[in-house]
Amino acid sequence: MFDFGVGYSELFVLAIIAVVVIGPKDLPVVLRKYGQLMQRVRGMAREFQGHVDVAMKDAGVADLKKDLQSMKAAVNDTVKSPTMQGSNSTLASLKKNDFDKFFGETPIAGETRVAGNAVAET
Repeated sequence: MFDFGVGYSELFVLAIIAVVVIGPKDLPVVLRKYGQLMQRVRGMAREFQGHVDVAMKDAGVADLKKDLQSMKAAVNDTVKSPTMQGSNSTLASLKKNDFDKFFGETPIAGETRVAGNAVAET
């Protein structure tokens, strides 16, 4: 019935227990107070979400998201292109400058690099 896994039979048992424990006269008051509490909690959650949205907007997350989506689309287009599926001509067309731009200089043969820095062999 509900998303949190309580069915009709469990809800019925909970209602009977509430009537027995709280009493039929006080049950409407308790349920009203519970509703008011949940209303306040939801209001605080909305306010918190609003603050998070403002902070994300100030931090420029929207621009970062657009950049990531455009990169994802470019990768998907490259992978789906016929040249990528049939041969390595697309990979061969990538220039050394493109690799260096994203990953730093290409290491010299026999050279070990850690985090982009050359490490002396021991």
